[in-house]
Amino acid sequence: MRRQQRNIAIVIWMAFLMAIAAEGVFFSVFNPDDLALATGHEWQALGAYTIGFFCFWGSFSVCGLLAVRLTRALPKEQLRHFA
Repeated sequence: MRRQQRNIAIVIWMAFLMAIAAEGVFFSVFNPDDLALATGHEWQALGAYTIGFFCFWGSFSVCGLLAVRLTRALPKEQLRHFA
């Protein structure tokens, strides 16, 4: 497997695991029925959990891929080492 594909697979997998944790924390604090009343939309709890999970997964994936992209953009000579 090429290095870029491996990095993408690692980021997507870590984002998946973080989305599980974030959804657990978020929906422990907020009730999906209360969110439906606050937004004015009617949805079932399962729909709120699904949308929330994919939003968390997508945002963590974008952040991770952006971090990988930005760290690979600079040559090693230009990276500063803070000690």
